[in-house]
Amino acid sequence: MNYLKVRASYGLTGSNELNGNYGYIAGIGTSNYVFGGSLVPGKYVSSLGNNLLTWEENKQLDLGIDLGFFNDRIYLMYDYYQKKTDGMLYQIDVPVASGFWNYTANMGNYKSWGHEITVQSRNLTGDFRWTTNLNFTFNRNKVTKLGTNDTPNGGYSNQEDFNRLQVGEPIGIFMGYVFDGVYMTEEEINSQPKYASSEIGTARMKDMDGNKVIDANDRVKIGDPNPDVLYGLTNEFAWKDFDLSILLQGQIGGDIINSNYEHTLNIDGCFNVLRTVADRWRSPENPGNGEVPRTKNGTTDLFRFNNSSWVYDATYLAVKNITLGYTLPIKANQYLSKLRIYLTAQQLAVFTKYPGMNPEVAQNEVMGWRGLGVDRTTYPVPRTFSIGCNITF
Repeated sequence: MNYLKVRASYGLTGSNELNGNYGYIAGIGTSNYVFGGSLVPGKYVSSLGNNLLTWEENKQLDLGIDLGFFNDRIYLMYDYYQKKTDGMLYQIDVPVASGFWNYTANMGNYKSWGHEITVQSRNLTGDFRWTTNLNFTFNRNKVTKLGTNDTPNGGYSNQEDFNRLQVGEPIGIFMGYVFDGVYMTEEEINSQPKYASSEIGTARMKDMDGNKVIDANDRVKIGDPNPDVLYGLTNEFAWKDFDLSILLQGQIGGDIINSNYEHTLNIDGCFNVLRTVADRWRSPENPGNGEVPRTKNGTTDLFRFNNSSWVYDATYLAVKNITLGYTLPIKANQYLSKLRIYLTAQQLAVFTKYPGMNPEVAQNEVMGWRGLGVDRTTYPVPRTFSIGCNITF
């Protein structure tokens, strides 16, 4: 060992990013009003205020250590962080009879913690040079308090409202039914728990509360968009006037919910559908693949609700960038000192079991958790090839 450094820090910060300035004050808007038989300009309360509103408060501890070995041929950096957020800001829904949709409040607390590890190495240092940079990130989080009675937030409706905040769970878990195939025969539909519109050949969900009826109370946690590990690997090579760099990036764990299935499996709608729909249930003699129900009017709504058949493992490995360069050996002169040409390929390949267009789904909306891990036809990262040159004068 030739290098050792220990680092530590603690900080307390505030944030009002969601609320903005003056959110604790009721908003005033302008509108016209008929007064004394004449149209006159007036004012009205356009948004509710909250005089108890405060900023979010973040308390964060960071600990780290840097180690160098063999004259820095191998360099190791390790960091641990722990962050606690008190007074999360969120728009709380209120009865529309009040004349308003919602108001901003401090609704809960959560904590996050994790480990970050980076290893840098100079593997070869002669005529042929090779360096490696490898990093891993392990992030975890948990909701610890919500409002005054820890009532879960989000994930209540059967469509669009996928994510939930729930005490004891990570941020943004997916809520929905547990898909259990199709009622293939009359015997199955008569002997098993059913939804209000269930018939033979319709989608079957699991009875999670054991009351022999399929209803909203059977919706449970069906996925977690938070990855277990994020990682990246860069290798750089150089030999004489040639250079080559390869960047890999990916994640392990976490889930994606493909919300496009609400439409692409909608067999009584007006949309293009997936090829698998052709193998749907048609009759007891022609039951299809057991995964796609019939098309009878009034019986297909349950299949379009959030369910576990939409959830996939988000693990992937992407070849993000490969660049090959060559520096031309030129004689230095008063005009030109260096010329390098290069060929680059970006997003060359992605290895994943996710059947959608892009496993790198990270839609962040309000508070960064609504839409987390939800694929709403997320545009794929394009594969790009380019050639260029760097000229130094």
